This record gives sequence, C-alpha cells and structure tokens, in this order.
Amino acid sequence: MTTISAKTSAYQEIVDFLAKGTTPEMIINFQVTDETKEKVADLIFAEKNKGLSKEEKEELDHFLLLEHLVRLAKAKARQYIAVEQKS
Repeated sequence: MTTISAKTSAYQEIVDFLAKGTTPEMIINFQVTDETKEKVADLIFAEKNKGLSKEEKEELDHFLLLEHLVRLAKAKARQYIAVEQKS
C-alpha cells in the first residue's frame, strides 16, 4: 500500500511542477506533433491487429504514460486558471 501511495504522490508532484513551470495556458494548448500522433496511432493499430514486439510495446506504454501525465497537467493548469480568475 505504501508503494502505491508514494507513486501517487510522485505523480502529483510531477503534475504540479509541470503546471507551474510554464503558463497554465501553454500547458492547456500543448499538443504533440502530427508525426507523434501518427506513430502512436500506428502502434495502437498494430497492437490490436497483429501484436507488438517487446520494444514496440514498451514504446507504446511510454507514450501512454506521457499522455496521462499531460492530461493531469492540463487538468491542474485549468484549476490554477480557475483560482486566478477568482482572485
């Protein structure tokens, strides 16, 4: 149980850092390049249709983790904007 809690805490620290390290608006507007979007789409398609090599699976898992972190950062950035607007 402690490990899960520590991971959650580490995630939150990273998300807070990203949200504060630049403007919240920049984080909200961030998008990966079309090339990266296409690569991820190709990996997802391959995973569903023919399977992935170990390296491809690791690459897809890495992308999905980063996507999750970016989504959390965007949510936190929206919270910062809401607090600023109330001030």
